[in-house]
Amino acid sequence: MLLRLRIWVADRPGALGQVTRELGACGADIVQVSVLSRERGRALDEITVFLPEPEQQSRIERSLRAIGSVAVEGIRPSGEVPGAFPDLDLLGRVAADPRAALNILADAMPRILAADWAIAVHAGISGPLPDSAVLARSWDAPREPVLPELPRRAATVSVGRIRYACAPVGESIANIVVCRLGDPVFHRFEVMRLARITEVASAIAGSRLSVRGPAPATAATAAQSPPPGSAPSAAGPVAGTTTSGRGSAPAAQ
Repeated sequence: MLLRLRIWVADRPGALGQVTRELGACGADIVQVSVLSRERGRALDEITVFLPEPEQQSRIERSLRAIGSVAVEGIRPSGEVPGAFPDLDLLGRVAADPRAALNILADAMPRILAADWAIAVHAGISGPLPDSAVLARSWDAPREPVLPELPRRAATVSVGRIRYACAPVGESIANIVVCRLGDPVFHRFEVMRLARITEVASAIAGSRLSVRGPAPATAATAAQSPPPGSAPSAAGPVAGTTTSGRGSAPAAQ
């Protein structure tokens, strides 16, 4: 199996070598290393390893956490094979069938971003979503997902330890929302990658991008809409209400 490790390492000679020795001792074969950022004497590295025995994953995490100069942000299975070009493969599929662009994006993005599921929805809707509100979904997406309020731009939002990344498709008429259950949070490079893929897919599909009907009303959007014939309130949504259903509104990171 392939694992994607995201760790903070002291930004000094020999620190990464200590990590690679521990990984080798656990039977892991390193296939790719990327440096995501550097700050305050530390580097955020993303390491993809091949692990022949999946039960060794817990040993890897224990070994890394035992290194004083290492902080583990997250360890997740990866569906992206290093040396492959999943972004180009996705865009090639969109070019071959532009009307299926939303389905192709929702199907491919969880593997590309090491996430759990993805859906395409009308921009601006949140809360519990009926099946009719979901334009496209990956095979493992929940039948009735619950979304926090998401901005109409590329962004990441967390609700507890549930991580969301979103990006507009087709001049903001729809959003692709990718969900990761647990750590690590979506890095800004992952959000940029999602945004670039959706932007190019939208350009390829053009007017053939298929989005069915207007956005349906959800419990969250209905609560924010004034009754017919009444003047809109300047106070906005009622204080204390949320769209996440978890007690507090999530803040974009």
